[in-house]
This record gives sequence, structure tokens and C-alpha cells, in this order.
Amino acid sequence: MNKRILRKIFWSTALVLLLSVVVCFLVIYGITYFSKHAIIEKNMKAYNERVEAAQSIEELEEAVGGGEGLMYVGVLSSEGKLVVSNSTLGADDILVKDPEFTQEVREKGTMHRLEKFYSDGETMVIVYVSIENAAIDENGYVVVAYGMDMNFNDLYFWLAVGGCFAGLIIIAAITYAIFTNYIKDEVVPLEKIQIMLENFNKGNYKPVNYEAKYTEINNIVDNINEAANKISNTLSNLRYEKNKTKFIIENVAQGIIALNNQNKILISNDVVAEIFDTRANIVGVPIDYLIKDEKILSEIAKAVESGSNAMAGETVIGDKYYRVDCRIVEDELYEEYKDIKYILLITDVTSEANMAKVRSEFFFNASHELKSPLTAIMGFSELMMNPDLSAENRSKCAKDIHESSKRMATLIEKMITLGKLDSAQYAEKVTEDVDLRKTADEALKRLKIIADSIGVTMKCEGSATIKADSNQMYTLISNLVSNAIKYNKENGTVTVRLSERKDKVSVSVEDTGVGIAKKDIPHLCERFYRVKSEHSKTSLDSNGLGLAIVKQIVDEYGAELKIESTVGKGSKFTIIFKR
Repeated sequence: MNKRILRKIFWSTALVLLLSVVVCFLVIYGITYFSKHAIIEKNMKAYNERVEAAQSIEELEEAVGGGEGLMYVGVLSSEGKLVVSNSTLGADDILVKDPEFTQEVREKGTMHRLEKFYSDGETMVIVYVSIENAAIDENGYVVVAYGMDMNFNDLYFWLAVGGCFAGLIIIAAITYAIFTNYIKDEVVPLEKIQIMLENFNKGNYKPVNYEAKYTEINNIVDNINEAANKISNTLSNLRYEKNKTKFIIENVAQGIIALNNQNKILISNDVVAEIFDTRANIVGVPIDYLIKDEKILSEIAKAVESGSNAMAGETVIGDKYYRVDCRIVEDELYEEYKDIKYILLITDVTSEANMAKVRSEFFFNASHELKSPLTAIMGFSELMMNPDLSAENRSKCAKDIHESSKRMATLIEKMITLGKLDSAQYAEKVTEDVDLRKTADEALKRLKIIADSIGVTMKCEGSATIKADSNQMYTLISNLVSNAIKYNKENGTVTVRLSERKDKVSVSVEDTGVGIAKKDIPHLCERFYRVKSEHSKTSLDSNGLGLAIVKQIVDEYGAELKIESTVGKGSKFTIIFKR
């Protein structure tokens, strides 16, 4: 350990010193560059004026000045060739510029460069300036180059750099020697402390006795021993609380599932295994492995995102109903399980759901049973409001309204009776021989006004008799015909076909309407399910209960409902009663 520390100290010191040398070099370099540049800027103005005023090569040579001075001055033609300079070197020793470069200088006015101007010379700070002078150059301008040597090839410069590196090596060696003895006294106690901590990580929390040379180290050992005692006591308490919590979780009636941020199961009790009928180890699997209801999963995701507790909804698992509640876990809770994000509580609410279902079915069925006669009453009453209606038709409408009202009263009375029987878990089915042809004709008659308003033709074919409740048969046929009218096309047809055999009775309602998409057919008999369609041709309100009532009646008689439909061509509903 001590060797590693020494190596780190040595290389760290060396790196710092090296960076210091580099920084010094860059600072010297920068100061040299900007000082040279400042000297050029200070002296170039006078040269520019003399070059601009020169009317001949002789005057230009005089303006530049002969012999080498502190600053190099050279004049280039517009073609990039050296015209005159204050250097003793010949034109062949000067790096020749091309016309494109001089043109670029003319466009910019001034250019600053760090480059070699001589073919074998040193790096220079050079400023190129475009000067207007038609007397010297036929293109009307010349380029003056002002330069100062950066002295990178100077022997003293590189001696200074070499000296810095030599100093670096010496200082690093001295640092290594100084720290070697010091580290030996400091690292050995730390190695002992490291061994103690490694034992703690392995679960050995027994205090240790160790006397070091320094009081500070002994204090650290004492603190570690004190922490070991506290950890040991805390673990004992946690084991007790864990066993107590496990006992409570396993003996509650609710299913409990703890999940992390990735929606993976961390903890579950035995009730969960019973609810989902699984004996597999579900720890670590996503929650959608158990819960398939997308709506509930969506509500859980919303609750977790908002960080608030919520009732995610109810779902059916097997033949039972369960309510799923989501509880967000605060960070300070369950410190032993800091990765728990939320908990799901799954409660059996089958009895409550069944009671609610009975109540809702009674309400929905009652509302829909009353709809047909009420629609007839409204239709005939609207006709009676027409001042041009003949007395004969007015009397007929009043008679139909009276009959529909009587039917409503009868339906309400029967619904009240059925409600009372249902509440006592007993229902008496009223059966009689029902002439389905007569029932169908009556339904078509009641709905004729609505059908005529959109030009839909209705007809009934065949006949059949069945032992059933006449009101239920009327409701069944009326609802099917009403839907057939509602989703028919203008000048379409609705056909009711009746047939009977020795073992079965068949009732079918066929239309030439807009049809039903295949994806909607499995859901048609669900309560409040409405097919999204803009083709309904009547003012009849759709509450999504009509076919649900039909399905309930079908199920009550143990019959079979078949639905056939083609989008754009029409639909056919067939009910087969067994005798």
C-alpha cells in the first residue's frame, strides 16, 4: 500500500511540475509574441506613409531603409514578388508569395501571421499590409511585410527549457525521498484500519484492540469499534422488525406486492400467489406478468408518476373481482428496502361487485325497457302538434299514445315487481304462448313513423310461436328493429324473419345499413358500448343498452345470438331459441 501511495505522490508531483514548465513556456511564448506584435504596430505607420508616397523604386528603397534593423521591412508586388527590403538577403532567400495571397491581403487590408519569411530562417511575427501605390505596381497596390524574429532557435531559449526539465527531475526525486520515511509511519496504521473495515464488510463486527503511534489514529480505531457495536445492535433490531413485518404481511387477507422504479416485483405475500394461482417465484418479474388489465396498469403508472396514492381500479381474475390500490412509499420508510417505490394492495371485492352488478343491471334494463313506448309517445305527440294533421290521424295518434302509456305503466309495474324479487334473490318468470308474428307486427307498427321519415321499408316474413314473456319478446324484437332503422341507409330495408321447427324457434332481423366492423362485433352486447358511426339516420338516442338487453334476454332463455355483418352492406342478427 505504501509503495502505491509513494508512486502516486511522485507522479503527481512530477505532473504538477511538468504542467508548470509548460505553462511558463506558453506564458513566455505569449509575452514574446504580443510584445513583438506591439513593436511592429508601433513602427509600421511611418513606413506605410513613406511607401505610399514613393514614386519610384529608389524612393521606395529609401522609404524602407537599407541594412538590417530591429524590424524586418519588405515590399511585395501585387504578383507576390519581393521588390525591396531592409534585409541584406537576396530575393532568392525570401519565400515568394503568390498573387492570390497578395489579393487576399488587399481585400482584408491587414493580415497577421506567425511563419518563416526567410527560406532557411527562423519563425517570425509578420504583419502584411496592403498599400495603394500605382507608381510602383501597375495593379495599383503593393504589400508591405513587417516582421520580427521569435528567436525559437536561440540557444539560450532551449537551455532554459532544458534547465526546467532538469529541475523537474531533481525536485521529483527530492520529493520522493522526503515522503518515503514519512509515509511508512502513516500508512501502516491505515493498513490495519483497512483490515478492520474489511472484516466489517464480511459481517464480523467484533471490536479490535490496536495501539498506534499517533493519537489521531487511535481515535479513529475507537470510533470504528463504537460503530461496530451500533451496527451489531441495529442489525439485531432489524432482524426482529423484519420477522414481525413478514408475519403481518403473510397473515393479512389482502394481496401485497412491493415494486421498484422499474415496475419489478420485490416482495409479495402468499395471498398474491393464491389470487393469481401461481407457485412460481415472481420476485424480479415485471408487474404486467401478473396484471394484464391495461387500464389498471395505466392508472398505476399515473399514480407513480404523480407520486400520490390512488385507487387503480377493479379487475376480474378468474371468477372474482379485485380492487387494486397503489400506495407510494416515502424514502424514509422501509429503510431496509430503499429500492421500494410503491406497493399494490389487492383486495377481494367480489361480493360488493356482484351486488353493484345486480343493481346496475336492474337500473339499465328498466331504463331501456321503457324507452320504446316513450319514443312512440314522443313521436305521436309531435305529430299531433302539427296544425295540418287531420282529425282522423289526430285521433289515431291519441289512441297510440294511450296504448303506449298503458304499456309503459305495465312495464314499470313489472320492473318494480322484478326489482323486489331480485332483492329477495328470487324471480318468477311469467311465461305464455307468444305469437312472435303478432309481436313483430306490433313492433314494426310502433316504429313505422320513424322508418318512414328516412324512407326505410320494413317487412315481416314467416311466423312462430314460443313459450315466453310477451313483454320480453316485444322488447327483444323492438330493440333489434330500432337498431336496424337507426343504422340503415336512406331507402333501405329492414326484414324480420320468423321460423320454427320441432326443436327450435328462430328470430332474425336483417338490414341493408352501414354494417359493423369486425373489431366491434365482439363488444356489441356490452353495456354502454356504442359503435362509432356517423351514418345513423334517425333522431333516436343511443345509450348502448339495447343490445345488452337483447343479450340478457337471450341468456335468460338459454338461446343463441349470432351476428353477421359486412361494412357498407348491412347486418343480420339471428336469435335461436331451443324448445
